[in-house]
Amino acid sequence: MTRLLDKAASEMNWLFPAMPWVIRISYQSRSLPVGAGPERAEMACKTRDALAAVAQSDLAGFLDHYVAGDADINGDMYGFVGARAHVRHDSLWRVGVAQRLRYLWLSWFPSPVRRKLLAVSSHYDLPNEFILSYLDQRTKAYSCAIWKDPANLAEPCDETLEEAQHRKHRLAAEALELEPGDSFLDIGCGYGYMVRLAETEFGCRDTLGITLSRNQVETGFSKNLKLLHYLDLPAQGQFDKIYTCGMISHLDKSEIARYYRHVFGLLKPGGKVWFHMISPPASAAGITNYNTISGTFSQKHVFPDHYQFPVSKHIRLIEETGFRIRQVHFRYGHYAKTLRHWYRRFLDNLPRTRPMIRPETERAWHLFLTYASIIDGPGSYLKQVLCTKD
Repeated sequence: MTRLLDKAASEMNWLFPAMPWVIRISYQSRSLPVGAGPERAEMACKTRDALAAVAQSDLAGFLDHYVAGDADINGDMYGFVGARAHVRHDSLWRVGVAQRLRYLWLSWFPSPVRRKLLAVSSHYDLPNEFILSYLDQRTKAYSCAIWKDPANLAEPCDETLEEAQHRKHRLAAEALELEPGDSFLDIGCGYGYMVRLAETEFGCRDTLGITLSRNQVETGFSKNLKLLHYLDLPAQGQFDKIYTCGMISHLDKSEIARYYRHVFGLLKPGGKVWFHMISPPASAAGITNYNTISGTFSQKHVFPDHYQFPVSKHIRLIEETGFRIRQVHFRYGHYAKTLRHWYRRFLDNLPRTRPMIRPETERAWHLFLTYASIIDGPGSYLKQVLCTKD
C-alpha cells in the first residue's frame, strides 16, 4: 500500500509540476505532499480503489469516489479545484479516459426527448427548498447574474446577488425593447421572473414561460408558466419577443440546429430574440471543456445531458437559420462571481438543508459550485446574443 501512495504522489506531482501550494494525499496513517508552498487541501482516500484512481491519473475516477464517500477533500475546496490552472497540458489525454469516451458516446447518440425530460427534472426537481437556499430570493434565477464589477470578489460584496440578477433581466428586457402589447415567450423560464417582469413592468400580453420542471411551474412568479417541451409548442410565428437563458446547455450537438430553427419559427417577422449561454472557447484541437473532467463530472453528478459548445458554432447556426445578429456580448467574470455567491449561500444554509438531500448530492454540489466558479477565465464565458427575424 505504501508503494501505491508513493505512485499516487508521483503521478500528481508529474501532473501538477508547478503548483504553488500543497495538496496532501493521504491513506490510512500516511500522507505525501503534492506541490510546494502553504498547504491548502487534502485528498483523503478511504479505500484502496480511491487511491488507485489517483495513482492511475484518473482524477475523474477519484471525483466519483469522493461523491460516493470513498474519499474526502479536506481544507480549502478552492485550493483543491484551483489546481486545474497548474496541470500539464500534455497530460490531459491521460486524465479520465473513460469519461471522455462517455462524452463521445453521448455526442454520437443524441438524447431522446423523454430522456431529456428526465435529465432536466432530475436536477431541478431536487427539493425546492434546497435549490432556493443558494439562489437569490428576488428572481430565483438559476443562471449567471450581471454584476457592476465582476472582478471585485472582496467581502462584503459591493452589491447583492438579488441586485445583479435583476440587472440581468432588465438588460435583456431593454435589449428586446419589450413594450405594451408584445406577445412574449421565455423558453427555459425557471421560476418565471422574466415572464412576470414582461407582464408587470413592460405591459406585455399573451406571455408564456415553459420549463421541464414541475417545481418551477407550481411555485413560480407567474400563472402563465407551463410544463412543456419547446418542440411541443407549435411554431406559428406567434411571438413578438423571445427570451431564452441557459436552456441551450441542455441540447447536444444534434439538437442545436433544430432548436434555432424552431425558435425562428416561433418568432413573428420583425421580432427579436435574446440568447443567453455559457460557452467555452475551443482548444487548438477543437475540443471544448465539456469533454474534460469538469464536463463529465457535471454530466454524471449535477446536470445530466448538459453540453457546452464554442460560440463560433452557435453564431454559424444562428446565421444559417436566417436570424440577423444585432448584438453579441462577451461577459467575463460574471459567472465566477455568481457561483461564489451561490456557494457561500449553500454553505450558510447547509445545516438546514442537509437533511433534505443525499450525502452524494452534498458532495457533488461542493465540487460543482467551486469548480465552476474558477473556469470563468480560461474556461467558460457568458455570451449574450440579440437577433432579429427580418
